[in-house]
Amino acid sequence: MDWLIVFVFQRIYQSPLLLSAYKLYKLLYRWTTNTTEIYRICHTAAKQLPSTVVSYNPADYDQDCDAVPLLEKTAADNIDTMAATLPPDVIYQIDRSILYSTQLQVERRQLESKDATLDTITHAVFTKKRFPGTMASPEAQILRASLSQIAATYQLTREVNHRAHTKYDSTNTQHEQKLFKLWNHLMPDTKLEARISKQWTDIGFQGQDPATDFRGMGLQGLDDLVYYCKTYPSSASRVFVGSQHPVSWYPFAIVGINISQFTSQVLRTRQLQFYLFKYGTVHDTYQDLYCYLFHSFNEYWHSHESPRLTVMDFEKVFQQFKRKIQVEIAGHRLAPLHVVLRSTPLSTAADEKVTATSSDDDSNQSKKETMIGPVRARRSVP
Repeated sequence: MDWLIVFVFQRIYQSPLLLSAYKLYKLLYRWTTNTTEIYRICHTAAKQLPSTVVSYNPADYDQDCDAVPLLEKTAADNIDTMAATLPPDVIYQIDRSILYSTQLQVERRQLESKDATLDTITHAVFTKKRFPGTMASPEAQILRASLSQIAATYQLTREVNHRAHTKYDSTNTQHEQKLFKLWNHLMPDTKLEARISKQWTDIGFQGQDPATDFRGMGLQGLDDLVYYCKTYPSSASRVFVGSQHPVSWYPFAIVGINISQFTSQVLRTRQLQFYLFKYGTVHDTYQDLYCYLFHSFNEYWHSHESPRLTVMDFEKVFQQFKRKIQVEIAGHRLAPLHVVLRSTPLSTAADEKVTATSSDDDSNQSKKETMIGPVRARRSVP
């Protein structure tokens, strides 16, 4: 039932006509009940959550004072638990309501800021949306927990944008080391003869210097490729080998950068809100989605057998693939790759997500990973 509610809300907010009708309905409902949409969402959620999560003692607070410090005592101890316990559809509905509220434009901009003060924003929404009671009420706790998750998605977007706008610098040792890590993950048995080399085309770069291919996505493109190979070595191995098909080959690295661009696009346009609220508003969750998209693209590419696709079909097929993913986004069916692999009957232990004890401990990590490569056929990218 929750997915149906979210689906209906999404359709309403995507249609100007339905949105206008819904706003009229909310206005009439507000007049008759003297409550606002955000309060009703929080109130309904408060009734459904376990009492241990939203419990508080009204005697501990001044019921006539709205200036009570936010989430004191027991409520403050419960905020982290509540953020993890809240159903994603509750946070999603509050997020949509704030996004389309003319009354909360200032608060929305504050949430987008890196200097956002959640207590101040929560108090403003609490006041403008006429929450009854005090800031210690279960509804206020739910509002604050939801706003913390919404603010975290803006923080994540800032992080991704920063990495995407950070240019690859061949004079930067850290940048170069990460690039060499990518080579070692994909070609562990082949020594890179030189930094500027045609060998880079073997893993799907366009020319002798991969730095030129990161101009569109900056370091985020490289981060995503390394994360995939390191975190899901079995899946990345199959995808890399699949990219070397004698007929249906495609440039692994370039396709990965294209998928980075698409993933960042749906993040920036806030299409991933429900996914993030469900699985976590952290960078790893975002990159786990990237891995799912790369894994899925390879399956989609090789599902075309009559006739087999060639690299000349990439643009058309990639547009089709993005439309397919848009349908999954609309239906809230996206999941991190490790969740998808666990639900796949043919998956094995090697498919599970690898968690390194140290990001810099390549020797220990290599023991956990499935070796990737060598490639079965080499070719230059056109």
